[in-house]
Amino acid sequence: MKKTNWLKLLGFALLLTVLVACSDNGGNDTSTSDDTPVVTDAPAGTIANADTDEPVADLEPVEIRIGTWDSGQGLEMKEQIAASFMAQHPHITVIIESVPDGFGERLLTQLAANDAPDLFQIGDGDVAMFQSRGAFADLTPFINGANPMNLDDFFGPMLEVGRIGDGIYTLPKDFSTMAVFYNRDIFDEAGIDYPTNDWTLEDFREIALALTTDERWGAQWMGGTRGAMPLIYMHGGDVIAPDGQTVLGYMDSEGTIAALEFLNQLTNVDRVIPSSVELQAFQGVNLFLSEQVAMTAHGIWSANQFVEAGMNFGTVMLPSGPAGQFGTVFYAGYGMWSGSQNQEEAWMFLNYLTTQGQHIMAQHALTAYIPASIAVGQPDIPHVGAFLDMVEVMRIFPERLNPAFNPTAGREFNAVLEEIQLTNDGSADIRTLLENAASRGQDEMEEEMRFMD
Repeated sequence: MKKTNWLKLLGFALLLTVLVACSDNGGNDTSTSDDTPVVTDAPAGTIANADTDEPVADLEPVEIRIGTWDSGQGLEMKEQIAASFMAQHPHITVIIESVPDGFGERLLTQLAANDAPDLFQIGDGDVAMFQSRGAFADLTPFINGANPMNLDDFFGPMLEVGRIGDGIYTLPKDFSTMAVFYNRDIFDEAGIDYPTNDWTLEDFREIALALTTDERWGAQWMGGTRGAMPLIYMHGGDVIAPDGQTVLGYMDSEGTIAALEFLNQLTNVDRVIPSSVELQAFQGVNLFLSEQVAMTAHGIWSANQFVEAGMNFGTVMLPSGPAGQFGTVFYAGYGMWSGSQNQEEAWMFLNYLTTQGQHIMAQHALTAYIPASIAVGQPDIPHVGAFLDMVEVMRIFPERLNPAFNPTAGREFNAVLEEIQLTNDGSADIRTLLENAASRGQDEMEEEMRFMD
């Protein structure tokens, strides 16, 4: 990779969402939060012993650097994992470089200077962009090499986020799917049965109508493209072709139009979910926690707040639509820098971090490493089950299919979503809005792709 390519990458990436932890704003943040607790009383996990049959006393000392935006509890866990690894491999020193603020800009600068960490954390929406610029080493030879990894030990769909073409370029740190939280007490007071995993979008709408009062919305649905995608999939639509090259005929497809018309119905006609305009008056307020909504379709990262507040709540899979039941994913992972001079040692730690180290991480967030998930009892925690069930119906998000999507066609699509919110009488001409967005988005995306090349 020539240094000039990294300078071009720097200019391109400034147009994109930087690497940040997944926030609760329903937008296009592309990674899970490092403060994303999913359990409070899960049994403590332990890290299994690594293979230490080979003597290490005569090995040359090696330092490997790990770039992360982790802080607080997330950083402490990573440091604990690193300490355990170094105790078993004393010739390897793991240096964790924590940059909680401005991590994305820092990483891009390091890449441009040919001085990136050997391993670095990555948000899901940036995987394709960094891979397209050659930042990642293909992990496949290491996975199948002398220190192999059993991919069957992972939730298969989570590996797909880092799989591009024939290679695997990132491995999962933690994740969240999208499911529905519901307030049992509100349901009980209204005499409404709790939803089950076989419910439909029409069931969701009817329940939301029944639970809406002058003081409370019946439901809330995550905003932004990532929140809208499950609804689009449920109606048989999409916003981009499977090969990631085309939005025309997808963003303006009948299924996508139907999905946004359903969202418009809920927001501006039925008024059972708050619009983005209404939400501005509640900045910083979790509407489900404050019981101003009875249900919320969201990620898992607020679950501990609900547990700690003593809420009587449940979770259920997203409902199914005319085309079936689908969801999305929020993911943080790790990649190996293609320019690392210590790739063998970096792989040793990456392998450890994403397998044995997950016994610690799983006490903090959902893990894609199945043995750790089982060991800490995640499948047995009542509010976690729906999120794990959603793994099997998740779809890859559009910015993973094309690194140029977000600043071009994705921006046009988000503008349509916002226009629907602003047209609060339900009169938005969704078909025309999407046709225009698809046409502009196609031209912009093609131009951006030429720039990237």
